[in-house]
Amino acid sequence: MANFTLPPLPYSYDALEPHIDARTMEIHHTKHHQAYTDGLNKALGNLGPEWQNKNDVVEILKNVDSVPDSARGAINFHGGGYNNHALFWNNMKKGGGRGGKRDQEDVWQFQRL
Repeated sequence: MANFTLPPLPYSYDALEPHIDARTMEIHHTKHHQAYTDGLNKALGNLGPEWQNKNDVVEILKNVDSVPDSARGAINFHGGGYNNHALFWNNMKKGGGRGGKRDQEDVWQFQRL
């Protein structure tokens, strides 16, 4: 059976305060990301063992066209959400981000693309 688990945060829930409060982080991690985890496991669990035994969500998503139609949408949605949140948590850190004028310049440059 598929057994993706909610990855632990690489920091405490309050590590990003005052920008993101601990309660928001806790809810986002334990409820929102957990829902993607549960949905991915459920979708994979409805398929055969060749899918249930996979443990690399990126490989599953790379080959999502080979997922049976009955589960493709759910696996794409929940697998994408699961992986996106893992990236999200790991790309934030206390004291990260430059903030200020330089960030706004980056936004303007991106908008010009």
